[in-house]
Amino acid sequence: MGSPAASPSTQREGKEYVRTFLFSMKINSPLARLHILTKVAGVLLISLVIVRLMDMNDPDPVGAVAMAVVSLVALFMGGALIWLFRSYLFVIFPMLSTLFITWLIFNPDRGTRVYLDLPLYDGTITLALSLSLLTLIVVPMITYRLTRTFFWGLVAGIVLAVALNRLGLNPRIVLAEVPFFHSLNLVVSDKNVVVATTKVFGYATMVFLSLTLVMTTRDAETLGAMHQARVPYSVSFFTSVMLRSLSMAVLDYGTIRQAQVARGVDIKRKSILGKILDLARISVPLIVTMIRRSTEVGDAVMARGMTRLSTQPVEFRETRPIRAIDLILLMLFVLLAIAVLGLHFNLTHLLGA
Repeated sequence: MGSPAASPSTQREGKEYVRTFLFSMKINSPLARLHILTKVAGVLLISLVIVRLMDMNDPDPVGAVAMAVVSLVALFMGGALIWLFRSYLFVIFPMLSTLFITWLIFNPDRGTRVYLDLPLYDGTITLALSLSLLTLIVVPMITYRLTRTFFWGLVAGIVLAVALNRLGLNPRIVLAEVPFFHSLNLVVSDKNVVVATTKVFGYATMVFLSLTLVMTTRDAETLGAMHQARVPYSVSFFTSVMLRSLSMAVLDYGTIRQAQVARGVDIKRKSILGKILDLARISVPLIVTMIRRSTEVGDAVMARGMTRLSTQPVEFRETRPIRAIDLILLMLFVLLAIAVLGLHFNLTHLLGA
C-alpha cells in the first residue's frame, strides 16, 4: 500500500514554477489544477472534433477558428513562460502559412469562383544552362566571400534570377526535357481558400492542445493517475523511469548548451549552416550522457533485486482527486463531440457565413 498522498500545495510551498515534460509552468495556473485524465480526454475528443471540422466536403472554418482561439487561450493559461509562449507562436505561424500555400498548390479545387490561376509547373523538368541559373549560383558565392553570410546572398540571387526570367533577359541552352509528375497551378478559389483555412486552423488547434498537455503535465501526476487506475507496479515503475529520463534529457541539453556558450561557441557571428552544425554537435555528448545514465539506472535496478517485481514496495505517488471542475469539463467535451460528430453541428452554416 502506498503512503497517503500529500497535498500538492504543501509539497511545493514557496515555489513559483514547477518542472513539466517540457520546460516549466506556474504552480497556480488554472490548467495545472486539472486532473491529467481530464486533459488527455479533452485533447483526444477535441482532436476528433477537429478532424470532422476539416472535412473537405463540408468544412467548418468558423468552428475551426473558434477552436484555435480556445486552444491558444488554453496554452496561455497553462502557465508557460511568456518568452516560451511567444517562441512557439513565432515558429508555428510560419509553418502554418507554408501549409496554407502548399494546400493551394497541390489541391487546385476550382470551386464556384476562381480568384487567381497562376501556372507554376508545366509537368516537364528542363535541364538547361541559363543566365538566371548562373546568377543564382554566383551571387551567393560572392556574398559569402565578402560578408561570410550565405542567407542574404541566396535571397538576392533568387530575386535577380526571378527578375531576369520575368523581364525576358534569360538566354539559355536546353540540354534535355524530362516529363515528371503533372502540371501544377496556384489556384485561389472560394472553395480552396475555405478548405485551406479550415485545415490550417485545425492543425494549429491540435498543435496548441498538444503543447498545452505536455507543458502542464508532470511525471508525478502521470504516475499518480496510473496508481489510481490500478496499473501493475512493474508497468508504472518502468513508465516512471522513462518519463523522468526524458525530463532529465532536457536538463542535460540545457547544461551542454550552456557549457558550449561558456567555451565561446557563440562569440563569432555564424551563418545559418554554422548554427545548425553547432546544434548538431550537442547530440554527441547528449547521447553519451543518456547511455551512461541508462546504464547506471539499470545497474541500480539490478542491485536492488527488482528483476522480479513480485511485491509492491512502499513509495510516494502524488495523486490528484477528480474534482467537480474536471467532471464539468469532461461533460462539455463529450457534448461537443456528440454535437459535431453525431449531430453534424456546423457553426459556419449556423451563422450563415
